[in-house]
Amino acid sequence: MKNQELIDYLASCGVCRVCQLRYLKARGNEYRNMQQTFQRLDVKVEETDIKTPEDESDEQPPKKQRLAICSTCLGLFSDEFQSQLIEAISKSDFANYDSEGIVLAITLPLTLQLRQLSMWLALQRKFGKSTFNDNCAPDVPIKEAVKLILHPIVCSKLGKEYDANGLMINIDVRHSVETEEVAKLTELNRAAFPGKKRIEISRGLLEKQYQPARIKAELFEKYLAIPPAAVEDPLQLQSIDLMGPIVCVAGRYRKLSRELSHTPWVLQGKRIMEESIEEIIVQQVAPHFSDTLDKVTFMSSGREDVDVRCLGKGRPFVLEIMNARRSSLSRQEAHQMELAVDRSGKVSIHNLQVVPREELTHIKTGEEQKRKYYRALCVLNEPVTLDILKRLQISESFIIQQKTPIRVLHRRPLHTRPRSIYSVKTCVSRENRRLLIIDVVSQAGTYIKELVHGEFGRTTPSISSIIGKPIDILALDVVGIDLDWPADVNNAEVEVE
Repeated sequence: MKNQELIDYLASCGVCRVCQLRYLKARGNEYRNMQQTFQRLDVKVEETDIKTPEDESDEQPPKKQRLAICSTCLGLFSDEFQSQLIEAISKSDFANYDSEGIVLAITLPLTLQLRQLSMWLALQRKFGKSTFNDNCAPDVPIKEAVKLILHPIVCSKLGKEYDANGLMINIDVRHSVETEEVAKLTELNRAAFPGKKRIEISRGLLEKQYQPARIKAELFEKYLAIPPAAVEDPLQLQSIDLMGPIVCVAGRYRKLSRELSHTPWVLQGKRIMEESIEEIIVQQVAPHFSDTLDKVTFMSSGREDVDVRCLGKGRPFVLEIMNARRSSLSRQEAHQMELAVDRSGKVSIHNLQVVPREELTHIKTGEEQKRKYYRALCVLNEPVTLDILKRLQISESFIIQQKTPIRVLHRRPLHTRPRSIYSVKTCVSRENRRLLIIDVVSQAGTYIKELVHGEFGRTTPSISSIIGKPIDILALDVVGIDLDWPADVNNAEVEVE
C-alpha cells in the first residue's frame, strides 16, 4: 500500500487533512506545514484541499464537494473549533491568572474512540490485516495529537508557553451523536460479551476491550457504521474551567514566643490557642497568590513544642498553594510580607521566595539524618560541681535509645528509636549556680526534653544518668538546623532602577 492510496481512501471517508496525517503517523512539527509534509511523504494533494472551509472565498466554491466536518475527529482539529476554543478561553477568567505556562486538559466525547475503532476496521477491510493488524492502532492517538497540534496553536494565540505544571485549562467537549452512538455501544457490548454482568460504559472499557482482536467487524457493523458515518454538527464546547498552578513559597521562620503552637491547636472542638505559626505566615503570604486560603498546605523541616523557641537562621518552611492566580513574587513584595509577619511579634520570617515544586523534597528527604542544634536551660537540686561540668563536656558522638515520650503517645506510636547525640557542651549560669546552659547537637527527631531528664529511664543514656543526679529543663531553644535550603535571599535589598 502506498501513502497515496491510503490518503485517497481516507479522503473518500470524509477524513480531514490533519487526521490523514495522523494515519501517516506524522509527529511534532510535521503538522505545522502540512503541504510540505505531504510532499515529503510522496502524497499529492491540492493546496486548497488543505485549507478548511472558512479559508475559501464565497465567490470561489471548492473544486470538489468535501464533508465540512471530519468523520474521525468531528472537527476537533478544524480552524472553526480552534477559533471557538480561543474565544471561549479569552472570555473566561483567564486574564486573572498570571501564569506564563498553560496546559490543556480536554475531555472528549466517547464517540471519538468508537470512530477510531470503526476506521481501524475499515482500513483492515480495505487494505488487509497484514497492513493494519489487530493490536497496533493505525493512527496517532487523538490525545497525543491534541498535544502535538492544539497545544502549540492555543499557546501561540494566547501568548503563553506549554507547561505541564502551569495553568490548567479544563475543556469539556460534547457532540450531538454521542448519546445515540453510546446507546448502540451498550447494545453491542451485551452482544459481544454476553456472559458479563452489567458493565458501565467508560473510556477504560473502550481502550481495553474494543480492539479488532476482540471485536469482529461483522458484529460491530450491526450496531455502528464502518467506516464512521458522516456528521452535520460540529463539536460543542460544554464548559471551560481553569485551575491555577501549584505555587510553592519557601522561607525560614524564627519562633519568638513560648506560647505559640506550630499549627492550629484544637482540642475537642475548642481552640486552645488563638494563633499558630502556620496561620500567622499563611495570612500574610497566601492572599498574594490565591483567594482561597483553605487550599494552602504548610510544611516545615520538623516542628517545635509550644514552649520552645526557634532562633538562629530559623526553620525552613514552605507553603504549597493550590489554584494560584499569581505565580510570581518580587523581592519588594516578599519584603513587605516578611515585615507583616515580623509585626506579629511572635514569628519572624526571611529568605521568602517562590521555589520549584520539585524542591519540596528538601523538606522531608533524609529528615532524620539532619543535625539540629539546641540550647537548654536546666536546673539541678544542688549547686553545680566541677565533676558535673566535666561529665557534660562530650565531644564524641554516642547513641541513645529513646522510647516515644509519654506526652506524645496520643499521636505517635510506641517505639524505641536509636538517636545520635553528636556533642554536648555545658556551662554554669553566673546568676545561679544551680542552673546549667547545655548546648546539644543531635540527630533530627531527638526529644531533647527527655534526653535531659530521662523520663523515668525511657531515654538511656540521658543527661541525668550521665551525671547521676536528677535534672530538669526550664527552657529550650532550637538554635540551628542543618539544612541549607532555601537559598539565602535578602529581600530588604531591593534594586532601585
